[in-house]
Amino acid sequence: MINFDSLTLKIFLDDNINFLKGAKIQKIQQPSRYELIFYIRNCREQKKLYINFHPEFYHLCFMSEENEKRRNITIPKSAPMFCMLLRKYLQNSKIVDVRVPKYERIFEIYFEYFDELNEKSLLCLAVELMGKYSNVILYSFDTNIIIGCAHNVSSEKSRYRELYGSLPYVYPFKQKKKNLLKTDFNSFKENINNLSSKYYYLVNSIVEDFSLCYKDEELYNKLVDFLSQKSYDTYIKNDYSKYSLYDLGNSFKVSNVNEMIDEYFSFHQKKHIFNDLKLKAERIIKSNLIKLYNLKKKQEDEIAKYEKAFSYKNKADILMANLYYLSSGQKKVKLSDFDGNEIEIDLDENMSIKDNANRYYTLYKKIKKGYEHACSLIKETNSGILYFEEQEYFLNNSVELNEIAGIYKELTEDSKEKAELSLSVVDFIEYNGVKIYIGKNKKQNDYILSKISDGNDIWFHTLNAPGAHILVKRNNQKDIISDDIILKAAKITKDFSSQKNNSKTSVIYTLRKYVKKAGNKQAFVTYKNETEIII
Repeated sequence: MINFDSLTLKIFLDDNINFLKGAKIQKIQQPSRYELIFYIRNCREQKKLYINFHPEFYHLCFMSEENEKRRNITIPKSAPMFCMLLRKYLQNSKIVDVRVPKYERIFEIYFEYFDELNEKSLLCLAVELMGKYSNVILYSFDTNIIIGCAHNVSSEKSRYRELYGSLPYVYPFKQKKKNLLKTDFNSFKENINNLSSKYYYLVNSIVEDFSLCYKDEELYNKLVDFLSQKSYDTYIKNDYSKYSLYDLGNSFKVSNVNEMIDEYFSFHQKKHIFNDLKLKAERIIKSNLIKLYNLKKKQEDEIAKYEKAFSYKNKADILMANLYYLSSGQKKVKLSDFDGNEIEIDLDENMSIKDNANRYYTLYKKIKKGYEHACSLIKETNSGILYFEEQEYFLNNSVELNEIAGIYKELTEDSKEKAELSLSVVDFIEYNGVKIYIGKNKKQNDYILSKISDGNDIWFHTLNAPGAHILVKRNNQKDIISDDIILKAAKITKDFSSQKNNSKTSVIYTLRKYVKKAGNKQAFVTYKNETEIII
């Protein structure tokens, strides 16, 4: 990925200056700490000006609906303070001018502002797109005083340039660079090997490709023409590693600079968001599985202890069977159990044989309750393990951002919150005139069970293994589903499970009416009257 450069910004302005000048700001939103969206209307058309000042993805463009989804933009219920400030001063205002200072990555939008006394003043929104120093500053052009910043910069953060309300606005510190457009070829060739003077005003997307131009005057002249904007076009590498204003080779052409910026950066934002959400979800799943595995080990140890309860009952039964043959006052007795094996039983010499038997019965009942409780707990623990293993499977097999976002949301949201999905979200295939629905995550599974299915539809799942819920939807609830369709659905069930690479997999199926939701986990179910087949 390459960074946003001043030449691209300048050409973006040149392409869109006619739309921006005289446009009206209809709405302002701030989806996140590093993003702003301005709804701008002009010439009977509305566009969304997207401003991103993230240290890695800083850029601006008119955002398309498709790339808005790529960026996974969600608007918070409560607007941040900076957004409220922008709404106060800029909403419903008119853009009177737009500028880009020469060789700078600063996009300046000038607005007419009328105060409470209806006095007009000129405000400037300076969008500084400069890596980790990226910021958005609103200041009065008349007084040059800052009204507010997206990120305040105190003297502790920067000793060169402070930015916060009530301070004068000053341009960023200019680096000492030579202007290639004012340098002839011989001077360029002479100085290019001098480390102290080799830095020219070049855009990021061409530095590597033109690094040898000091050896070729013709190539050098092409570079100068390019930087003078006499000749350019818009391309993106096929692997999205670069964008450029000239043909890179192994690239595809886009219609204009705005589309190039929007397409290129939204691709990398989507990739970043996808990996970030996946990593967060993996951490949640992993931490929960570690806890549950440790808990299961403790519960298994407890159950092993409780198994001695059955020996207490056996001893009590043997004592009661030999009640009239034994005398009190003994510490131990050796008797034959009901299988003819000799067993030694400890006794309390101060108690009668019957009381000793009752003591063993009491121990049995006490430990039996603990054993039954431990069995119910380990059943819940196993259900939790299966739930998170299933989430892990769905996570590892997700390829779309909305799938990852859905899994992450489910892992972090209130379990009582209902899923809001439409039928189009759930994938299905048609086979022999029958629809087979495939739930690829928990919310889709829940939607299949609660919204799509009827009682006589057929539900499929892998046995004791994470996987998708598969539903064969009958066209008519009295239709007979052929063995061919059953086999096809079972194969799909295996393919969409953690057992897909196994040579043999157990798949169970039953009527939907025998499948019931269990617990507070979405789409976690119990079932009965199932049939098992091996695929």
